[in-house]
Amino acid sequence: MRGRLVALEGGSASGKSTLVRVAARRYGWRPLPEAVDRLDPSPSIEFDSSLELLRLEETLLAEETHRYREARRLCEQGETVLADTGFLGPVTYTLGLVTIGGSPASVGRTLVRSARSLVRRGALGVPDLTVYLHTTARERAARARRDAERHPRRLRARHEAVGRFERMLFEEVLPQVLPGRFFQLRARSAPVSLARHLEAVLSRAGTARRPSRAEALAVVSTLEGWTGKARRSVVGPNR
Repeated sequence: MRGRLVALEGGSASGKSTLVRVAARRYGWRPLPEAVDRLDPSPSIEFDSSLELLRLEETLLAEETHRYREARRLCEQGETVLADTGFLGPVTYTLGLVTIGGSPASVGRTLVRSARSLVRRGALGVPDLTVYLHTTARERAARARRDAERHPRRLRARHEAVGRFERMLFEEVLPQVLPGRFFQLRARSAPVSLARHLEAVLSRAGTARRPSRAEALAVVSTLEGWTGKARRSVVGPNR
């Protein structure tokens, strides 16, 4: 029986990596670290120009193809794969930067074209199910302070601003594109308790078929079309 491919999404320092480790160990799922953690050496996520940003995100997008293919192979072997973020992260993050004025729109358009080409070739796709970890800005700030190496202070404001864009995507926009594939989880409790809540969410979700190539392309097109509209919406604190 084919396993499910599940992705955890959420703002920076929302506890995704911890929950992936704890839940995978508790339920025998296969953990899949995010792209930046799989590369050796791990690239810096800081950049001084649009060209540096583009090179960084293209490197990460290339690694996303390896993550996606590995995850699908494991699913075909009957494994449930729990991914730390989905496979379009470089695209959504860059488009988030575009909405807040942190990147020229041309970089976002280039990444969207690359992602669309990869999806058409079957090298990239979307998870069967996505669970968004809902946290408050105060909770994220506290976690970031406890792990300053992974969440340097100088990048927190940028992550928070982009996170508001991504939150709207996963809570409001994409669930309309692929109904029944997006869920929310309040990430307030301790990791072990949160893992139980995650397992309950996935049990209620049942067995989801693999999204088609057309559905994945619809997600990419939605990301492209929605970015301009979002520039006026991504304001105020992420409560």
